[in-house]
Amino acid sequence: MSTIPSKDPPDADWKQPSMTSSLIPRRPVGFPPVIAKRNSVRHVAIASILSLAVLCLVDAVHAGMSSENVVVVVNGDSMVSRTVANHYIDARKIPTKNVIVLSDVPAGLQIELESFRDQILKPLLAEIDARGISPAARVIAYSADFPTAVKIPSHRDKLTDPTAKRYQLPVASITGLTYFYRYVLADDPGYLSFASNLYARGKFERHFLNPFAGEKKSQFEAGVKLLEEEKYAESAEIWRKLHEGHPRTMPALALRAAEAYSLDGQAEPAVEMIRAALKAGWRSSSYLTETPALEKHLVDPQIQKALPYLDDSPIAWQGPQAFSSSVGWTLTGSPVEIKDGGIPYLAACSLAVVHPHGSTLSDAVRILLRAGKGDRTFPRGRFAFSTSGDVRSKTRFPGVADTIVYLQENGFETEVFNAVVPTKQGAIVGLMVGTSTADVMGKPWILVRGSIAENLTSFGGAFEIGSQTKLTAFLSAGAAMSSGAVAEPYSLQYKFPTPMLYGYYARGLSAIESFYQSVASPYQLLIVGDPLAQPFAKAPDELVEARFVTEGKRRLKILRRSLRLKIPKSRPASLELSIDDRLFQVVPLAGAVDVQTVEVNWPEGTSGIYDVRATLTGLDRTEPRVTFLSEVDVQGDHPAPTATVTKARGQVDGFGNDGSNATPIEVRLECPGADRIELHHLGQSVADVQADKGTVTVETKTLGGGPLRFRPIAVFGETKVRGKTLIDQVDALK
Repeated sequence: MSTIPSKDPPDADWKQPSMTSSLIPRRPVGFPPVIAKRNSVRHVAIASILSLAVLCLVDAVHAGMSSENVVVVVNGDSMVSRTVANHYIDARKIPTKNVIVLSDVPAGLQIELESFRDQILKPLLAEIDARGISPAARVIAYSADFPTAVKIPSHRDKLTDPTAKRYQLPVASITGLTYFYRYVLADDPGYLSFASNLYARGKFERHFLNPFAGEKKSQFEAGVKLLEEEKYAESAEIWRKLHEGHPRTMPALALRAAEAYSLDGQAEPAVEMIRAALKAGWRSSSYLTETPALEKHLVDPQIQKALPYLDDSPIAWQGPQAFSSSVGWTLTGSPVEIKDGGIPYLAACSLAVVHPHGSTLSDAVRILLRAGKGDRTFPRGRFAFSTSGDVRSKTRFPGVADTIVYLQENGFETEVFNAVVPTKQGAIVGLMVGTSTADVMGKPWILVRGSIAENLTSFGGAFEIGSQTKLTAFLSAGAAMSSGAVAEPYSLQYKFPTPMLYGYYARGLSAIESFYQSVASPYQLLIVGDPLAQPFAKAPDELVEARFVTEGKRRLKILRRSLRLKIPKSRPASLELSIDDRLFQVVPLAGAVDVQTVEVNWPEGTSGIYDVRATLTGLDRTEPRVTFLSEVDVQGDHPAPTATVTKARGQVDGFGNDGSNATPIEVRLECPGADRIELHHLGQSVADVQADKGTVTVETKTLGGGPLRFRPIAVFGETKVRGKTLIDQVDALK
């Protein structure tokens, strides 16, 4: 591991990276065409006027992580890739539309930039757009058997900063380049900045940096100067006008105005601007209560309603922020519209690395299935941080103290150990080490379900090199997610998670959000594991059911009821209703009730089984999400087809079986009156009968091991009618 350079990289510190303006924003949210024109939505027992506490969070519901936000990418020529994906999409109930199978994926661990862009990234993004899932897609999860590293010499050669050119080597991870997809498409090396990830959190004072360029930058600077000159009223007016240009984002502008008004003795506009900051997304109650000019105005009734839902954590670091790919991010870390200059990202990870120096297929599947079982379990255990003399450990010393305070203030146990790995017995929910070689198996401590663990070293993600402990060792030891560099990163904090990774995870973010929340320059970092792992998510403790009602006007009824669980939770902020994997309606929720009903009038002329996803978002700054999936028969003019296994697959038992020796499956298809019936696997037809009933044989040895997802589609002239999903399970324990 190379040591820290004698000349530290410049604190480009959240400087806006360059970006080609020709890239178009993502497609806006779409609606099912047959429903959009005719459906109405009504909700019962919902308060007619929402409190400020609800309003200030509902505006940002399109963030956070649940199954519909993950796009699983499969190497169609690899049975290992298909097998890992089959297990994961079944366990996590990933929508079929979100599973994209690519062909002609370049072989090998390292590939050229052109191959990545043209054979992986562009086809992937084109398919996401064609399927209409862009608004929901927030995570790209590559299954096994994808390249892990990408050679980028042409981008590195474009750098003009000699320090960056020296320490940003021309090898990136596949997950890092996917995260920076906009730069790759624009052939722009801006992602090689030491602070290219504007979504990452920084020190708390970053909230108040000047986020503008041009005339607005000068106005911001003038406001600062007037404040220093104690010309508070003039300063306040500048901040107010700047905020009015971004009323839903950049809450720090409103707070600056509030402070200036308060210092000028103008209480009414000060209160108004505090309210505006809350509606724009301000989440720290600690800052409000610890700033004298603001604290005296918190007696306002509307502000009082919001305070219990804010974060009272220490203000050394910026607090957690739920991730969204449909907005951009600015140098203060705030989400802003892409059209206003925000830089968008697309979170990315690998589900597994199956390789002689990585995981076995069996271990890869077990890791993913284990990770999901830890969600919202709030495991007891400690967060452990290495402070050994190794430069790999010392690099992250400066952030350990702040993180420990943050964790302890939020009620978590911490440990600092001066060794390669911990020696103390007990459960660990977060492990940070810094060493070239770490033995993490057979120790007196355990990594609990849903834990995260990672190591700062040179080649933790370089699987072509046999030396140094690989990130997969931490997954095998029990972690749900880990990371490692694919090429020499030097001992630079910018390229690895800050210790606050663990603070954000403990606060309730998903694993994938926590990693990208804490790495300023993640282009070399390979992130592997279950992106949805979230043991500390405070989601609403409710059950949501979908029923179809035929009495009177045909309608879909969504019923919510409280489970009254004795776990940390949040009140529901909204209900996102998706029909056939497209967002249809977002319903704001308020009030503590045992039962709530949302009804959707259903259009005539529809038949078959529809997929209904109801996602509750929590009233918490981490925007926790919990999704309920139902298959609803709308009982139209045509019957729904059925599919029944009459002869199961053989020779597919066990997690380590990739299905390449599987025997065919036989399926009985029936649908009275149909012209023909097709059987689809992950959206592709694999067999059909040219009648309204019959038995088909499907060769499954090219579909991978693990559970297979089939769906019958009946054809009546020009009309297609879907049946219920058929999951062909296997006995994984044999």
